[in-house]
Amino acid sequence: MLNEIITICAIIDNLLKVIGHDEDSCGKMSNAKIIATAHRLCCY
Repeated sequence: MLNEIITICAIIDNLLKVIGHDEDSCGKMSNAKIIATAHRLCCY
């Protein structure tokens, strides 16, 4: 399951970079990690 979460996070991070999304400089977590966490929570 950890590999699945890491893979989802990496894919989302790459997609955000492709669309030109800027990270919040004050954030402690990347937006990709937040989206991946929300995705996993919705699946269970």
